[in-house]
Amino acid sequence: MGKIGLIIEREYLSRVNKKSFIIMTLVTPLIMIAMMGLPAILAGIKDSEKKSIAVVDNSKLYDNVLKSNNEFDFIYAPDAMASTVNMSPGDGYYAIIVIDNNLIEKPDAISIFSEKTIPSSLKNEVCIQMNPWLSERKIENYEIPELKDIIKESSVNININTIKWDKDGSETSSSAEAASLIGLLSTTLIYMFIFAYGTMIINSVIQEKTNRIVEIMVSSVKPFELMMGKIIAVAFVGLTQFMIWILLIFGAMATFSIVSGMIAGPKELLEMNPMMAAQGMETLPAGIDDSAIMSKVTQMLAGINFAQIVIMFIVYFIGGYLFYASIFAAIGSLVDQEADSQQFMIPVMLINIFSLYAGIYSVSNPDGPLAVWCSMIPLTSPVVMMVRLPYDVPFWQLATSVVLLYATAMITIKFAAKIYRTGILMYGKKITYKEVIKWFRYKY
Repeated sequence: MGKIGLIIEREYLSRVNKKSFIIMTLVTPLIMIAMMGLPAILAGIKDSEKKSIAVVDNSKLYDNVLKSNNEFDFIYAPDAMASTVNMSPGDGYYAIIVIDNNLIEKPDAISIFSEKTIPSSLKNEVCIQMNPWLSERKIENYEIPELKDIIKESSVNININTIKWDKDGSETSSSAEAASLIGLLSTTLIYMFIFAYGTMIINSVIQEKTNRIVEIMVSSVKPFELMMGKIIAVAFVGLTQFMIWILLIFGAMATFSIVSGMIAGPKELLEMNPMMAAQGMETLPAGIDDSAIMSKVTQMLAGINFAQIVIMFIVYFIGGYLFYASIFAAIGSLVDQEADSQQFMIPVMLINIFSLYAGIYSVSNPDGPLAVWCSMIPLTSPVVMMVRLPYDVPFWQLATSVVLLYATAMITIKFAAKIYRTGILMYGKKITYKEVIKWFRYKY
């Protein structure tokens, strides 16, 4: 263990002392926060140029129904345009809307002509303005007194409270939306970490093999000790970076919340978020105050066991990393150049991609067959189980998954060591899968 400890110390310090490691450790949380926040901010920024949209109403039924706004200027065109619906750059119109018939009777009798594909915002704007107006006209055609008011009063939107029973019988508010978001974030992070740090192992092994440094190193330590030292050292690097990121991200989010709270309250922040519109939550109930919003958010998060998620994230990161890093180390020992590793990397990459997609699709059904089996199988469990954790996975499933993962990781390390000790000293030869299988039979 002494020699492995020296290798771990060397590999760990050589990485954490690099300027690139320090810079990326500090910058990455900012990039992650920007990736989450900037799209929402940019999505809310409208085009500064107001687009002129010609409206040709051949039915003569919808005069001035479409109203101009900050983004689109709807101009009802003369009748002469109805027979020549042809655009040219000189027309000055971004698009032409043509209505050929009564839309109540023929809802598809409306078209939009343009020189290029129109943005979805134009189509949505037309639907938002036309649909309510058409609904009102259709209600009027029934000629039933006060039918519109009756329909309005009879409309009911229920607000479902989700309550989770704890083992002691107490009740805790839960939120499927919060669980889904945390599950997706966790599974994406663990996928990125395992793959990123595993790739670091490949690059390190290939670099040392290419520089012939490994020949000197194996004269002092066993190949197995060298491989394990690299794997464990990079794992410590990953955990160090992960813990720093957690502190920086939570610190940045707390600072952002304080600063944002000084400028605008939670209600204003929610209403300014363009993502709310996509979820049908553009406006909040009248009379609701900031304290009520914060209380609601707190209740949504109260049902999430964050301590368990963080602990199991580390457990599955270590297990998944040991499993895949040993495979990556074996792959690195088989080739002389990074480009040659692709033939061996493709199967591993496909498995990782499958696990990510399995995790994403398991959000909607965390207790379904896909989610349960993929959270048990060691090839996919580190990624998929992180999706299921916010939904309170049974203890026996969690324990089984962890035991299988670590048992498989130990077996994989044993076989990877056989490949590593043989391949690390081979140069200038293209290794085939058939030869790799033969190495498993070697006894040392």
